[in-house]
Amino acid sequence: MAALTYSEALSEDRDKVRFHLQDTVSGSGPKPSDGNFSDAEIDGLVTLEGHWQGAVAAGFETLAAAWRRYPNYSADGVKLDRSDIAAGYAEQAAIWRAQYGRAGDNSIASLERTDAYSDDGSEYA
Repeated sequence: MAALTYSEALSEDRDKVRFHLQDTVSGSGPKPSDGNFSDAEIDGLVTLEGHWQGAVAAGFETLAAAWRRYPNYSADGVKLDRSDIAAGYAEQAAIWRAQYGRAGDNSIASLERTDAYSDDGSEYA
């Protein structure tokens, strides 16, 4: 079993990611079959995204993909819509992405000049 560490003090980026993904108890995680993210996976997401908030979004995206592969089930009047689980995680990912962006979202088109050569025309006002 992969290592899982968590502190309720939320002092480390990994703790914050686990808190928001509700992946705080070993063997009772958000992945299918109650799987958890390993510490290495979460640390990797933080590194790739550049901040813990982006890692939360990536975690939700990962969960949506993981749950998407499980079919819906219906028998004897009982119905289990696993696609609802995937959709919920995808919705959460979209919310976090809207607020915190994607890794590498600091493209030149989004940079704003604040020197005397700015293109906004304010130097003539």
